[in-house]
Amino acid sequence: MNKTRAQTVKKFFNQRERLTIADPTYKQWVFRYTFLELEKDLGEHGDITTDGLLNSKKQVTARIYANQPGILAGSSEINYFLAASSPVFKPGIKQIQITKDSKDGTQFAKDDLLFELTGEAHDILKVERVTLNLLQHMSGIATRTKEIVDKAKSANPEILVVPTRKTTWGLLDKKAVTLGGGGTHRLDLSDAVLIKDNHLALYGNSVKDALLNYHPPTSPYTFFEIEVENRDMAIEAATLIRDLQKNSAIPDPAVIMFDNMKPTEIEKIVGTFKKEDLYDHFIFEASGGINEETIKAYAKCGVDVVSMGSLTQKIQPIDLSLEIGVS
Repeated sequence: MNKTRAQTVKKFFNQRERLTIADPTYKQWVFRYTFLELEKDLGEHGDITTDGLLNSKKQVTARIYANQPGILAGSSEINYFLAASSPVFKPGIKQIQITKDSKDGTQFAKDDLLFELTGEAHDILKVERVTLNLLQHMSGIATRTKEIVDKAKSANPEILVVPTRKTTWGLLDKKAVTLGGGGTHRLDLSDAVLIKDNHLALYGNSVKDALLNYHPPTSPYTFFEIEVENRDMAIEAATLIRDLQKNSAIPDPAVIMFDNMKPTEIEKIVGTFKKEDLYDHFIFEASGGINEETIKAYAKCGVDVVSMGSLTQKIQPIDLSLEIGVS
């Protein structure tokens, strides 16, 4: 992959820089899975167990340990939730200090100490489950992604593995994928144009009718992509898009997604594009049913990107535990 092509793939499919607390949209997602989850967990009457046991305000140190190896994700989100956010968002809970933390993307071993928190016992016990849920979920995705990415890159060092929009926690899931070495794909429906099978169905499954009726959005967007299911669709889409690119109706390069197609079939089509001088005007993505057993074959079939819904679905959380000691 030449440098320009690699840069385009990264620009289109790896927007990791937008997934930070500094970004208002991402911050809303973090708020949803921390403060709103805390509100639901406390219910109408708060932590009645701790309130019934502790009359005094005990200062404690809590440590979060790994019970299995993995890749850490969720550190910046937990720092915001526990320490850096406004107290207004945590009524009745004092600020909790993080006296030791581990960076996102850190590879840890079983029994490693990842975080150390200090604060009042009442407060730490209230946030315990939300904190662990987030760290375990995001770290599970990052760990799983790292396993898949390592396999894919052993076959093709330039391949980019990305998630789909089949997420449980939205942008937090996509952030976790990037910490495991993957990309993001589009972040929401307004991020990119992606013509899929249900869009084509509205035009009688005609690629030509759909493309000739397409009008570009007035708002900025990252890339233009169309999903194809066989060789004929791929050639027809590429030819029509190339004409529209010449008139600036569609940006150059555009993206062609090979959906539920075998690696051998994709390889032949990419070879045809190279012969017909279409290759440089497109980025290629493989998607649909790709798993751990088939990832290597797809990584080396000529595509630039492999998208996998399984990166963020049915993920086993990483086992972490929080242990409290009195200061």
